[in-house]
Amino acid sequence: MLKNILIIIVVFLFVGTTSYFSHLFLLEEEHQLFIPLLKKAYLFHFSFSLILLLTFVILAQYDKYFVQLGFIYMGLLVFKIVVFAVLFYPQLLGENLLSSFYRASLLIPVIVFLLLEVIFISKIMRGKKAKI
Repeated sequence: MLKNILIIIVVFLFVGTTSYFSHLFLLEEEHQLFIPLLKKAYLFHFSFSLILLLTFVILAQYDKYFVQLGFIYMGLLVFKIVVFAVLFYPQLLGENLLSSFYRASLLIPVIVFLLLEVIFISKIMRGKKAKI
């Protein structure tokens, strides 16, 4: 279990920082006001996804919770999207509306960390089913 937790943390740090700095590199330098917002989006998705996966690694050890992990994940995914929309509402839909390019750019961290979540959760589910 400790090995799995360390692998998840290392992969998240590597992919998250690589994605963030690649994203910054591809953005134009003249839009410095967008960079703090992008940093907050990456930190939100990084921390939420990492905590979610670490919790799943721990809960997968108990058969009582393992059966329900798929449903728990779907509920937490909806919760994550709602919290993200609430936190970033002014920039996405509110009075401080960004251009459509930058609104779409805020979805890149969503996609990156969602892919990581799905990969690791499927490995957790398959690994545990092989042991049962």
